[in-house]
Amino acid sequence: MAMFAGGMLVSVALLALVMALLARPFSQHLLNAGIQHWASEITEHVKLDAQGRPVGMDDQHIEPWLFRSLSEEATLRIVDGQGQVVFSSEPGVGNQALVPEGAAFDPSRKVFTFVRDGVAMHGATTKVEHASGDWWFQLGISDRIVLRMRSTFGMPALMKGVMGTCAAFLLLFFVTVQLTLRKALEPLREASAEARRITPRTLDQRLSADTHPREIQPLVQAFNQTLDRLQNGFRTQQEFLSSAAHELKTPLALIRAQVELGPDDERRRFLLEDVDRMARQVQQLLMLAEVSEPQNYRIESIDPRGTVQEVFDYMGRVAERHGVLLGLRMADDLRQWQADRGALFTLLKNLLENAIQHSPAGAVVVLAVQPGGLVVRDQGPGVPDEHLPRLFDRFWRGPDRREDGAGLGLSICSEIATAHRWRLTPRNTGHGLEMALEVSPVDGPIGVGQEVPRQMPPISVQSRSPGKAMLNALF
Repeated sequence: MAMFAGGMLVSVALLALVMALLARPFSQHLLNAGIQHWASEITEHVKLDAQGRPVGMDDQHIEPWLFRSLSEEATLRIVDGQGQVVFSSEPGVGNQALVPEGAAFDPSRKVFTFVRDGVAMHGATTKVEHASGDWWFQLGISDRIVLRMRSTFGMPALMKGVMGTCAAFLLLFFVTVQLTLRKALEPLREASAEARRITPRTLDQRLSADTHPREIQPLVQAFNQTLDRLQNGFRTQQEFLSSAAHELKTPLALIRAQVELGPDDERRRFLLEDVDRMARQVQQLLMLAEVSEPQNYRIESIDPRGTVQEVFDYMGRVAERHGVLLGLRMADDLRQWQADRGALFTLLKNLLENAIQHSPAGAVVVLAVQPGGLVVRDQGPGVPDEHLPRLFDRFWRGPDRREDGAGLGLSICSEIATAHRWRLTPRNTGHGLEMALEVSPVDGPIGVGQEVPRQMPPISVQSRSPGKAMLNALF
């Protein structure tokens, strides 16, 4: 829009410059054309006698006082083919045809200039046709009255007209360009809106090229081709990750079998721990590849209580091995969630496993479930606030990193939550780390700034480890 405005201002400036350069010749042309036009108009009111000779002007249209009052500024003649005057607006004085100085009468000379009594005049000659013969009407107007009228009336009116025309033109131009550009760019805005709806999880979607104007179809097609290449690259990456993980599982199992056949000593124990750690990382890579593909999810209405209880029972044994107390409290008014049952199991398992591994022996890990989501709360050291945004980065581990972790567990949780359009929020409680999962309908928007409430309703408590009195006190 600014480029159009600048172009219009430059055009107006060039127009003003051209008008300044052509003002004098154009003004002279207008003057000559005007005098000739006036002469032609007056010839229609020439009065002829019965023999067809001019005897004067029609008083009803050309009043006699006009030329008497302006006799020094305007004059008229009617002459024959030889230049003999047969009528003059100045009887007794104007007895000669109007001709340029030193020239003879020439009927073909339409406009000319001459001097009368030292006053520059502009003259015009027009033919008057009649059956009895042809006559020539001559009109002369002084240059000084023309200049006076031009400076008094003509130029101000002309400048006002030019300025008004330019202002109207600019206004019309801006309004027209605004409406035209808005209409012309509407398909581009629609294409942009379609493109914004495409996310890394919807790379299979394409812009509909047929519904857009022919002018932007090449851009839409190029964008779709870019998405094709991006989708192919992403698919190749995921397939490689999945294939590599699958291929590594077998050699790791064989290595473990070979190690187990060796002598039972401290070296074998360390080797088995390394193999188990590698197998865990391979399994997590495979899981990450699977949860990153939207088509792997089967979203349906499920009762979360069964999955939550199953995860709690499974992780209870892990908590016992780490000497951690694991507590569960589940609201009585739970309703169905829209979720993939296996993905929900993996998400809860990873959250609880992460909390257990970062809690000291004798600490308590709480899983609290309510209709709007769930909270996993531990009593570990917590995470510095500046590191909270990086918790879900792949392969990232904090300064207090553990040797048995790959940095993929929370990344898997994040992928699952994103696929379900849930929100997973980490926060420090002052006594450990809390992971809050906000559950929302699959086809509904995720609320902004809403959090799972910290205060839970007073409901029953379960424990897989000794110390139920301690858990009751904590709840």
